[in-house]
Amino acid sequence: MSAIAIYVEGGGSTNATKSLLRAGFSVFFREIRELARNKAIQWRIIPCGGRGETYGAFVDAVKKEPEILNILLVDSEEPVSIDASPWCHLAKRQLGGWAKPAGADDRRCHMMVACMEAWFLADPDGLTRHFSGNFDRVKLPTANLAESRTKADITDALKQATRNTKAKEYQKIRDGAKLLEKINPVEVRKHCRWCERLFVELERAIRSKA
Repeated sequence: MSAIAIYVEGGGSTNATKSLLRAGFSVFFREIRELARNKAIQWRIIPCGGRGETYGAFVDAVKKEPEILNILLVDSEEPVSIDASPWCHLAKRQLGGWAKPAGADDRRCHMMVACMEAWFLADPDGLTRHFSGNFDRVKLPTANLAESRTKADITDALKQATRNTKAKEYQKIRDGAKLLEKINPVEVRKHCRWCERLFVELERAIRSKA
């Protein structure tokens, strides 16, 4: 394994907005990034925009770069049991199904359950730091329920909590990348089991390199 490449859903359609998301994820994964650097493993975060584009880029990378640990990271779109196979879930969830590429087992497939914003709910202190004055954290579900909420629930909770802030609302492109830099990975891992699964797999892969 010469490198780790995470193909992540999101970032919008421009290089500028994708660059912002890349920077946000790089900060969120800083501990893992340092582990990789210490093992002389290259580290890449590749925001791909839409779901279809993300899957397509990942499949292409698996075929062309077998020496790289390519990881798919997408929204699950709905609550999912931690015992579920991510490839089985995505095959059922996506219109037409997403086939598991040869050489890409469940350890290569990871989900933000039900979406990236659940990670923000897992650390209300991070949300408060970002939105500051008049952010109403009482409107949020408790952190331990982050992965059990639907996308609609999460969207509504953020809408209600930000209503009286200067920002007025949560906007994915404007706020998402910045929030990734402000939330605490320890808190997210504690409350989001799918996030913990991703960290554990990355750590295992890095530490196993001779």
